[in-house]
Amino acid sequence: MGEACKVLIVDDEMLIRQGIINYIDWEQEGFQIVGEAWNGKEAMQLIGEFAPHIVITDIVMPIMDGIDLVRAAKKAFPDIEIIVLSSFENFDYVRSTFQNGVADYILKPKLNGPELLRILNKVVSRIPDLQHSASAIKPERSIEKVLESMILGYDFSVDKDILSAVLPNSRFALVGVHGTNLDPTQLKTALKRSILEEFPVFALNSSDTETMLLLNFNPHQLEAIKQTIEHQAAETPDTTWMLCEPFDAIDSMKKVYDEGCLKMKKYRFYLPDASLFSYDKLPEENEKQANFDLNHFIEMFKDRLFKTAFTYLENHVDYLAGRYNNDSFEFKSFLGNIVFNIIVLLEAMKYDIQELEQKKYSYFSNINEAVHVTEVLDQFHGFLERVESIILSGDKASDPSNNLDKILAYIEQHYTEPLRLSEIANHFHFNASYLSSYFSTHHKEGFSEYLNRVRIKKSMELLENSTVSISNISGMVGYSEHSYFCKVFKRITGMSPGSYRKELQARHENEEKGFSSLKK
Repeated sequence: MGEACKVLIVDDEMLIRQGIINYIDWEQEGFQIVGEAWNGKEAMQLIGEFAPHIVITDIVMPIMDGIDLVRAAKKAFPDIEIIVLSSFENFDYVRSTFQNGVADYILKPKLNGPELLRILNKVVSRIPDLQHSASAIKPERSIEKVLESMILGYDFSVDKDILSAVLPNSRFALVGVHGTNLDPTQLKTALKRSILEEFPVFALNSSDTETMLLLNFNPHQLEAIKQTIEHQAAETPDTTWMLCEPFDAIDSMKKVYDEGCLKMKKYRFYLPDASLFSYDKLPEENEKQANFDLNHFIEMFKDRLFKTAFTYLENHVDYLAGRYNNDSFEFKSFLGNIVFNIIVLLEAMKYDIQELEQKKYSYFSNINEAVHVTEVLDQFHGFLERVESIILSGDKASDPSNNLDKILAYIEQHYTEPLRLSEIANHFHFNASYLSSYFSTHHKEGFSEYLNRVRIKKSMELLENSTVSISNISGMVGYSEHSYFCKVFKRITGMSPGSYRKELQARHENEEKGFSSLKK
């Protein structure tokens, strides 16, 4: 590499900065560390002074954090490349920085020499000033570098004759291969060996686990290429192949990659057992359905309708697991948010959540780290099983006397509905006959009488403060039969609903007359 790539390291922890400095032999690898900063403000001054090609920055820092640094640096120096360091709990912030032009990220627990060097070399390939000319080194490698930069969106001023010489055919296709210990040379050879006519194949952005192959072929070769890829997918276990839609011009490569290949990478997360995804045979997604209402879920949970709440939740999770075009990060974020809310709800409802508190960060990190949907769902369902166990053991340990206030509050909230003691007992996980006996002993009246008193009290308020008809009021307070409402009302108050309203009206009229005479 000609000019050394200049790097600035930004982190408020000196040990992290020193660790990064000592991970690799910077000069031997073609890099030069031009400075260190402990916050974003100091970093901006050093960027202006030393003009680094790459900035490696933490997210959480004093004075100016990594998010503001990314925004300010990309605005002032659009060509600068930024690599973000992050811990798991800050990963949602990292994702937001990509909108401002971050090149890549490294999770701190996974920070090591090989990973750091891999990311640095990947980012260097995006920097035009540090590229060799197309004719300076081995032609195929040089062209692959140029093509890698083109797929990332850099417009290289490459001689069109050189490209035409190495890309002579009229059709192109991108083929993604994901697996373990991939050898790009072997992959290219395997494809060419199966097809009689020669055509160029380039390996782009290769790593041990992922390679993107660019094929340049003639239209009549497409079917043979499809068959070869299908054969390779069937014959290479633990490997996933992706054939993106063919295109006619190399200038379309980035668009095809962004709109086709990245879409198929999402499919791989949701369908980990599939060995082949082809642009013309993609599996169908679940049809779009209503959004998940978190508030509705929370209310059901607060009302102790656990079975209904969990069914509502799991139906939506099953739906999301079949929405293959959704970003896996969104899916993981949704589940992480549910984990957080359930733990908060359980604590507010006085359940023993000590175990969940100790494990919650492992749930978050395991969900975030999962490489496919099955791993995510295993973690999430394991969490729900623990939650159900905690609820069950907590309810068994509690006596109805501790929950009587909750039962009364529930009746107060749901008196307009057709309530039955058996349903309430089931709702609160109590034996119905025991609850009936306990209710009568400790509340001085039976359940039905208490419910009637609540309803009649509400009807008296409506009779006094509204002009709603008496027949409508009976339905509003939970009585399906108007005559039964009138009978209960008279038994409790000593008069009919109509008489009660007339007496109230007469009382109000007398009070108004008395007030008027006093004024005179």
